[in-house]
Amino acid sequence: MRTYQTVVIIDSLLKSEEIDAIIEKIVRNINNNGGKLITIDRWEKKRLAYEIKKRQYGYYVEIVFEAPSNLIKIMERDYRLDENILRYLTFHLDSKALAYREKQHQKQTAVIVETIEADIEKIVDLEVEESEFLPLDEEVEELDLVPESSTNL
Repeated sequence: MRTYQTVVIIDSLLKSEEIDAIIEKIVRNINNNGGKLITIDRWEKKRLAYEIKKRQYGYYVEIVFEAPSNLIKIMERDYRLDENILRYLTFHLDSKALAYREKQHQKQTAVIVETIEADIEKIVDLEVEESEFLPLDEEVEELDLVPESSTNL
């Protein structure tokens, strides 16, 4: 099986449930015809470079999958028949493209890990700073800060 990438532009005037249904239909088509889904990347609503079917905006979706070559013809036929799909492009990813995608994925993962680690350090530092100002239970008892019950009501 070969690895393919397809980018689909869906009519942005549809409700989010309808857009999800179209994406689910594409994924189901891949799985039912011997393909294997790798990733789905929703680029969300973007302005088109030029009007397509009197639309200025489209909902972009990128799908990367492994499939036999005959599946591409089936998918593109379905794309042409669906009037809510404004444009599509499907192409084969060669070894260089796959290596580049993997490298980009590793960079993104490293950035996410660094961000999470920095956030954890900030939280730990805040907890340490707060604990310096909070008296321990023994100190509270020593200072006798517990209010006495008042009988004047």
